[in-house]
Amino acid sequence: MGSSSDKASHSRGLSAVLERFPALRKQIENLFELDEEFRALCEDLADVKTALNECQHLPSDIREARRLEYEELVDSLSAEIEQALSRANVILLRPPRP
Repeated sequence: MGSSSDKASHSRGLSAVLERFPALRKQIENLFELDEEFRALCEDLADVKTALNECQHLPSDIREARRLEYEELVDSLSAEIEQALSRANVILLRPPRP
């Protein structure tokens, strides 16, 4: 049984991805329920978005560099999430060939 912090992390992860891809809500919810790796990507996205929001509190001499770094991570994780959603939508009509 998961802890309440695990549930909060799951909830933040799901919210972060739904915010980024609102049109894919049903697909996201389904894959989030079934795929642990996808959930981890979602949680990573939530963590990076939180860090990005916190950049404003950093000293001015490093703020912009960190902001750019976190924005790149958001874009990279978003691309990985899109790929995972795309792979999940592939329906095999026959088994793959060996």
